[in-house]
Amino acid sequence: MKVFMEVIKLNFKVMFQYKWTFAMTVIIQPILLLINMSLFKSIYAYNDTTSIKGYGFEQMVWYYTAYYVILSFVWNGITHQISRKILSGQLATDLLKPISVFRFMLAGAISSRIVAMLVDFLPGMLIYSLILFPSFMTVQSFFSFVLIALLAFVLNYMFSFLLGMSAMIIKNNMSINAIREVLQAIVGGGLIPLEFMPVWLNRIFDFLPFKYIIYWPIQFFLNRVEGNRLEMLLRVGFLQIVWIIVFYAAIQILWKSLIKKFCAAGG
Repeated sequence: MKVFMEVIKLNFKVMFQYKWTFAMTVIIQPILLLINMSLFKSIYAYNDTTSIKGYGFEQMVWYYTAYYVILSFVWNGITHQISRKILSGQLATDLLKPISVFRFMLAGAISSRIVAMLVDFLPGMLIYSLILFPSFMTVQSFFSFVLIALLAFVLNYMFSFLLGMSAMIIKNNMSINAIREVLQAIVGGGLIPLEFMPVWLNRIFDFLPFKYIIYWPIQFFLNRVEGNRLEMLLRVGFLQIVWIIVFYAAIQILWKSLIKKFCAAGG
């Protein structure tokens, strides 16, 4: 644990060197928020309605802002990072470190999200709220969102690391990573709210991990959870944990098998 914490501190210092990259989001997202406000104001006025698929104007605009809020919690570049480490030969060096590759990269992912919270999420929420205040949000819904978003971070890390291991076979996994990003945007509800999808398709999505990384954190953020909130929080959290365990088990099994066949650059 001491080594793990030291790696987090080291990565935190490195990631903070790129704080202005994160901060650019604070500049760009308010512009997108204003564009979405104009767009959906026209759509709601054209349809002469105050609700579309259960989303009021305020919630619909915030849906797309919430997507980027979620990414500040869950995003990581682990899948492609593993590929780069293999292509450059750096993975061989990482295997000699007094900490597993899995934990070393987890520490890096945690560090990057801490920086994102400080220079992206917190100032971003303040600016967005000044433009369009999220009156739908309550203290309870916000803390429920944070809990689900933290579990979503762990789930996304597990899934990303598992996909990243494909590079131990095909070396360059950019195509796999691209497919994952498309699926996460569509199936996870990042592109459009899943309520716009057919019911039968949504039932299929329930058996995939993407909804628990993007869609459900957004729903808790927007305070759109129907029925007993605690029951839904426990249900979604339980399913996230189940996926985390499944992916972790798969990582442990496949890593032991693939590492035996791994050949670093140069031999």
